[in-house]
Amino acid sequence: MLKNYIKVALRNLIKNKAFSIINITGLACGLACFLLIAIYVLDEISYDRFNQNAERIYRINSDIRFGGTDLHLPVTSDMMGATLKKITRK
Repeated sequence: MLKNYIKVALRNLIKNKAFSIINITGLACGLACFLLIAIYVLDEISYDRFNQNAERIYRINSDIRFGGTDLHLPVTSDMMGATLKKITRK
């Protein structure tokens, strides 16, 4: 039964060459894009997970209003570390 299905599939691929090439190329491109996106997402999820205290890592964002424009940046000034240390010791 499986042998018959393979024969029919090969006959259709040979009979409709242009259509088959378009479909196989599209499938290959789709699978390649999916794999690249999956690899990227896994890398982003695992960011800083090598550290044994990864659950204690935080990111401080800056929300700045500059000339009527709101800026949301993942950076802060150099003084923020020392300020946070002083606040947590109190």
